[in-house]
Amino acid sequence: MKLSEFGRDFLLLALRIDKHKIGYVDFYFGPKKLRKIVDRESVVSPKKLLTECKILQKNLFVQGYDKARVNYLEKFLLTLRTSIDLLNDVEVPIKQQFLRFYDVALEPVDESELYELKTIIENAYGGSGSLEEKMNELRLRRTVPSSKVLILYKKALKIVKLRTKEIFKDFLPKKEKIFINLVKDDNDKIKWANYNWYLGNFHSRIDINPDFNMYWTTFLAAAAHEGYPGHHTEFSVKEWKLYLESNQFEHSLLLLNSPKLIISEGIAEMAVNMLFSYQEQAEIGLRNFCLDPLKEDSPEVLIMQNKVRGKIHLFWHSLAYYALIDKWDEKKLIQYATDFEIFSQNDIKNQLKKINNSVHSSTIFSYNLGRNLIIDKYGVYPSIKNFKNLLLKPVLPSDLL
Repeated sequence: MKLSEFGRDFLLLALRIDKHKIGYVDFYFGPKKLRKIVDRESVVSPKKLLTECKILQKNLFVQGYDKARVNYLEKFLLTLRTSIDLLNDVEVPIKQQFLRFYDVALEPVDESELYELKTIIENAYGGSGSLEEKMNELRLRRTVPSSKVLILYKKALKIVKLRTKEIFKDFLPKKEKIFINLVKDDNDKIKWANYNWYLGNFHSRIDINPDFNMYWTTFLAAAAHEGYPGHHTEFSVKEWKLYLESNQFEHSLLLLNSPKLIISEGIAEMAVNMLFSYQEQAEIGLRNFCLDPLKEDSPEVLIMQNKVRGKIHLFWHSLAYYALIDKWDEKKLIQYATDFEIFSQNDIKNQLKKINNSVHSSTIFSYNLGRNLIIDKYGVYPSIKNFKNLLLKPVLPSDLL
């Protein structure tokens, strides 16, 4: 990696902002000496960060980059500038913040669409009683004992990796690898059922909480989302092709408040559909992860449930919108989410923890927005060519509009 002075200053700026907003940089595998510089120095003042950012914004246009890369970097410098403005107590309306962070407008959900989706979910999950009762019963029936989680997750990763290698021939780096780490439940912190930490050198660590939302129906999609052809595949291929071969330093890190997050979460949300049809997903799940198929719904019902499961992020999008834009209090938010009868109280409270977190609050929208951008552009089952372009090329949300 031949790092220019511009690239060096760009990476240093992002790492310095991370010292103000811990977790702002989700991963970084660029030059280690830059990380050491930032670790050893005092926290750089927001005013100085603003000066550094303005210099980068000015100098971008004399670097000799092609037009597409200039546009890509310009959007990322805008998100850095927005973060710095907020550190300097500049008042930026939330919708404007969002557009500058993510390169896509933030809009409310049509409530009629939500209630129509709730009706679809009620039909998909069938049975007698209220939807709340049915969802509670399903959570109990489909929860995988923590002692079996690691075995089943490894099996799911093996299945999605094999299929990914069949579809995308000679696409993965030869030395790529995923490590799995089981994490303990912590009621005081935000919970993630699965989380990919990209380590660089084509390696990822996936943290799994075996005691949180481990349902057999989610293993295949989760392994595709975090691993193949989702996060791990995207990040390792971009490290190989863009960072190492094309010398594009900007792909050595992921800023959580950036356009890249929207694309990455969209890719991950669509990953399982890239590999298998809804029918195949149901059949693979019953065959490989269901602990007692005789007590389960039919494949036809599971297919209906698979079709609507990905749309559930629409509810979280709406909850976050009312919290951040309309400033609803916690009591009103909990009642609103509870009224849909779909989510457990633990899930609702966990989402509120994300909403109240300065780094993660706006990232909640990335799943729904990223998924919909890809579907609107390429359909529910993107072609291999189009999905490969998303994995390999620097794509902005505005490129898909």
